[in-house]
Amino acid sequence: MTQLKVLAESRLKARIASGSDQRGYLMLIVCVLLLILISAAYLFSERMLISNVASTGSFQRRKAVSLSESGVAYVRASLQAAMATTDRVKWPDRWRGEVTASGARPFGDFQISYWDDSSQAWQLGVSDESCKLNLNQLPLDTLYGPEARRMLMCVPGMTLRLADSILDWMDEDEIQREYGAESSFYQSQQPSRSSRNGRLKSVSDLCGVRGITPEVLYGELGRSGWEEFPRLKNTESAMRRPEGGTENSSSLKIGLSAYLTVHGGMTVFGVDGKKRVLVNQDDLVSLYDELALILGDDVATYLVAYRMVGPKDKTLLAVDEYEIDKAEQTQRRAIRQANAGDDAQSENPFSAVERKGGLTIDKEGVYLIRSAYDVIGVDVEYRSKEGSILLKSPWPDNEQTFRNLLPALNQELSFLFGTPIMAQVNVNQSPIEVLQSIPGISTDLTRQIAIYRDKLGIHSESGDSALSEKRYLDIDWLRSSGVLSLKEMRVFAPYLTNLGTAFRFVSTGMSYPNGQSSHQQVVLDYRYPFGRVMDSRVGNLREMLSSGFGE
Repeated sequence: MTQLKVLAESRLKARIASGSDQRGYLMLIVCVLLLILISAAYLFSERMLISNVASTGSFQRRKAVSLSESGVAYVRASLQAAMATTDRVKWPDRWRGEVTASGARPFGDFQISYWDDSSQAWQLGVSDESCKLNLNQLPLDTLYGPEARRMLMCVPGMTLRLADSILDWMDEDEIQREYGAESSFYQSQQPSRSSRNGRLKSVSDLCGVRGITPEVLYGELGRSGWEEFPRLKNTESAMRRPEGGTENSSSLKIGLSAYLTVHGGMTVFGVDGKKRVLVNQDDLVSLYDELALILGDDVATYLVAYRMVGPKDKTLLAVDEYEIDKAEQTQRRAIRQANAGDDAQSENPFSAVERKGGLTIDKEGVYLIRSAYDVIGVDVEYRSKEGSILLKSPWPDNEQTFRNLLPALNQELSFLFGTPIMAQVNVNQSPIEVLQSIPGISTDLTRQIAIYRDKLGIHSESGDSALSEKRYLDIDWLRSSGVLSLKEMRVFAPYLTNLGTAFRFVSTGMSYPNGQSSHQQVVLDYRYPFGRVMDSRVGNLREMLSSGFGE
C-alpha cells in the first residue's frame, strides 16, 4: 500500500513538471507572434506614411507644373495684346501673379524671368531674341558667303576659323570654305559624324562644330552649376544675382550664345493670327485682288505698278552694300546673258493677260518692295500702249504719314523676301556688336545709333525689367531724330525692328503652402499664328544652366 502511494505521488509530480514546461513553450511562442504582428503593423504604418508623403508631394508637384504653365499662358496673352498696339507697345508692368483657388484661398504663384547677359543677372520679364544675331537668317549661298562671314565676325569671341566652320556646318553643300570644315573632316574624328547641312533647331547644335566647346559657346555660365533659382521681388526694377555668382559678375566670360539665336524672323502673320498680304509674291493678279480687298483699288494699282516698273526716279531705289563673292557674281552674270536669248523665245508665263485697275498685268514683278519706306513719297510712271499714267504715292512724305499711316501699313502688309538677306535685329535693345552685323552699316553709324538711343532713353542698362512705353518706340525714331535720312531708312529698314517675333523666358511655378517649385524654359515664336512654343524644357534648373541656359 505504501509503495503504491509513493508511485502515485511520483507520477503526479512528473505530470506537474511536464505541464510547467509546456506552459513555458507556449509563452515563448506567444511573445514571438506578438513581435511579428507589431513589426508588421509598424512597417504597414510606415509604408502608408511614405505613400501619403509621396502622394502629397506628387500633388504639389503637379500644382507647381500647372502654375508654371499658367505663367506661360499669361506671357502669351500679354505679348499678343502688346504686339497688337499700332502706336506704342505697352508691356505688362507685373511679371508675377498669384493664383487663388475656391474661396480665394491662395493656390500658388508664378514668376516670369530671364537671364540678362549684359548684366549677368536674373531679371523679371522676357528676353527678345531679336537682340541677337539669328543664325538661321544668315545667307548660306556662295554669292553672299563673305557677307555671312562678316556678320558672324561682329560677335565677340568669333574667329575666321569658327565663322567659316559654322557656315560649312549649316550649308547644304560639301564645298569647304577657306577656313571651314565639312563632313570629310568630321568623319575623320572620333566619334565620326557629318555636318548638319541644314538650319539649326537650337544654338546647342553648334556644339558639333569644329572648335566650339561648351565653354566657347556658353562661357562660364555653362559650367557654373548654380543650384538655387532666385525669387525676384515683385517690382519693376527687381534684379538679383544668382547664388554662387561673383561680386563682379560682369567680368565673367560670356560665350557666343549670348549673341546668337535660331528663333524669330520676319513673318506673314499678324499677332491676331491673320495672314498679312505678301507684297513680294510672284502672282501679281492675286496681289492686286488681295490689296484691293483690304486697302482699295487705288493702293492696289499703285503697288502692283511699282512691282512691275519700279519708281519713276530710279535713284530712289535702295542699294545694299553686301560683301559678295566677285567670281560667283561674274559667273552668274554670264549664265544670265547666255540664257537671255532662250528666255526671249520661251513662252510668256503671263499668257493670260489680265486688266486690273487700268493696268495690263503681263509681266513679272521685277521690282521688290523692301519696306514701307520704299513707297512713301515715291511716284510711279506706268507706260502702256494707251499712254503713260503717273501714279502718285498714296503715302506722301510728311509727318502725318510717318506717325499714323506707317504703323497701320506695316500691320496690313508683309515685306518678306524683299531682300536676299532677311536677318532683323532689334535696333532699340541689341548690343552694339549685334547692330554692327546689319548688312552695309558702318561702324560710325552704329555708334551714332547706340549713343542717340541712350540719349533718348530708348535703351537702358539700368536693369529696368518693366519694358516701358518709351523703350519700344517704332524704328521711325531713327528718321525723326535725324540719325538716318529717309534714303538711309530705305536701305536699312528691312534689317531693323523695334520688337522681335520670338521671346525667351523661364516660368517658375510655386505651390502653397509647401513651396514646391517647377521651372519651365520657353521660347514663344510669333512667326506662327498666335505664337508657337518652339523650345520648352521643364524640370531641374541646374541641368538647364549647366547645359547653357541662355541658349
